[in-house]
Amino acid sequence: MPQDSAPGYRLKVLGADGSPLRSLHLAVGEHVVGSSSEAEISLDLPGISRRHARLRVLADGGVVVTDLDSRNGTFAGGRRIRETAVSGFSVLAFGGIQAVLQPEDPARGQLLLEPPAPGELEAARKGQPLRSLTTDGLHPVERLAASLEDLAIPLLAGAAGLEDTAAALAQRWIEELPFGRIEILREHAVVAVASTSSRLPKATVNREIEGPGGWQIALRAPSSAALEPLAPLLRLTLGLLDLGSSLPRRRALSAAGPRGAAPPREVPPPAGLSPETARLYRQAGKVALGDVPVLVLGESGSGKEVLARWVHARSRRAGGPFLAVNCAALPRELLEAELFGIEKGVATGVEARPGLLERGTGGTVFLDEVGDMAAETQAKVLRVLEGTSLYRVGGRAAVAVDVRFVAATNRDLEALVEEGSFRRDLYHRLAAFQVRLPPLRERRAEIPSLAARFFHREIEKNGVASPGITRAALGALVRCPWPGNVRELQNEIAKAALLLEAGEALDLQHLSERVRRPPGLESGEPAAFLTLEETVLRAEREAFAVALAAAEGDPGRAMELLGISRTTWYRKLKELGLADP
Repeated sequence: MPQDSAPGYRLKVLGADGSPLRSLHLAVGEHVVGSSSEAEISLDLPGISRRHARLRVLADGGVVVTDLDSRNGTFAGGRRIRETAVSGFSVLAFGGIQAVLQPEDPARGQLLLEPPAPGELEAARKGQPLRSLTTDGLHPVERLAASLEDLAIPLLAGAAGLEDTAAALAQRWIEELPFGRIEILREHAVVAVASTSSRLPKATVNREIEGPGGWQIALRAPSSAALEPLAPLLRLTLGLLDLGSSLPRRRALSAAGPRGAAPPREVPPPAGLSPETARLYRQAGKVALGDVPVLVLGESGSGKEVLARWVHARSRRAGGPFLAVNCAALPRELLEAELFGIEKGVATGVEARPGLLERGTGGTVFLDEVGDMAAETQAKVLRVLEGTSLYRVGGRAAVAVDVRFVAATNRDLEALVEEGSFRRDLYHRLAAFQVRLPPLRERRAEIPSLAARFFHREIEKNGVASPGITRAALGALVRCPWPGNVRELQNEIAKAALLLEAGEALDLQHLSERVRRPPGLESGEPAAFLTLEETVLRAEREAFAVALAAAEGDPGRAMELLGISRTTWYRKLKELGLADP
């Protein structure tokens, strides 16, 4: 177990595109890296063994890296190792997952911000400073915001107890920010405390910041000037802690209550996702474990409701209802009655009936096209988000509700907020976790899998026997830009399936003209904006996608169709950035 001692190290885990996935402080002691939830550094990522490696942070400033007989190996400086000692800035890899290890010295306040460029790695090996990669000189507000971002989602998702989370916050802040002592309290009882006497001058100031639910933060710092800019984010911290502590109470209203309910089901994401979409689903799957609202952004037809239903299926509320309403399809009065219910006698012949929020207690309510919601309705939805009750239209008695909100829109909500047509406070409540789904034209690797799934569904529904989709038709489907996204692809497959004769494969003649010859290819030439290299890469990705679809995901059959060796197969997968099926 890690010891409370020297500053230790910071481990930055990087995604396949080099973007930071996680940033973790490693105190002096042992830290096991693995996919198991019991590992100190739990990385539920492809290629990570349950117990993959051990990082032993030494009090003298070094780190001993040991591979724990992992399947895909542990690497230091690009070399596979069994055990090695590193110090200072080091590049590690656990299987195919890259990470950067860097000393975390409070005197320097150095935190890695982004993956280093090759030239900067070489500079680091020669002992030259890496000013462009660190937070040296950043304002404490930015460092505090970074710590909140790292810890907010696990807190709201219920991944850790409040005491553990508060203790981690206190310890992290005392190392990074201009505090000499920090106490986190609730109703005057100390939840966590961290302090250091060596960094405090004789003259210090004390400050208490109040938050909702009896939460407080008591601080000692060198001066008031060091505290004032941090006060808004510290109040946000207290709000997060209060929201986290209220989740069990809110869930208790649910028919599936969190403590008495079975754990969430392991519902896999849809098959055939591109690496980027799969990463979004993994993030959403972690957030699904809590009750934090989710906002899904993306073009119409890009699969926002599919993701929303998957979040519900992965949550502790999966046994409750999933109710959806299109906020753009109903006028304000009808939408309010649909959401909040209505009392008898509000209008002639109207009978009392509950709304979606009341019927959805214990489950999830999906607000589709929330950007089109009227201002008056926005205010009423905000009141439900901030409390646990509502009033029916024409009603005077409060009705208790407990729902999880998932909202979606194809509009730019931030722009609507700046225009004043969407409430800023509602936006921030709905966007506690925000995910943006790319359009289908940016996820072409998913098209063969989607097309096959839609096609099998249609021929089964129509009672028509067919051997499948030809390679030529799949190629046309992959090339099409699909402005209507997944919904347009689904409609195209449904129409084409109706044109089939018994035993006939879906081929080019069954597809619409706009699909056979998409914009930019009418002349039979590639689009002018593509370079030769881009054209070749696009063609190779398309060939691999079509071959995999035709081989139903079997790599061996796909190699035969492409006429390539196993070595070329894996080399091309890496070059093209494709996942190994």
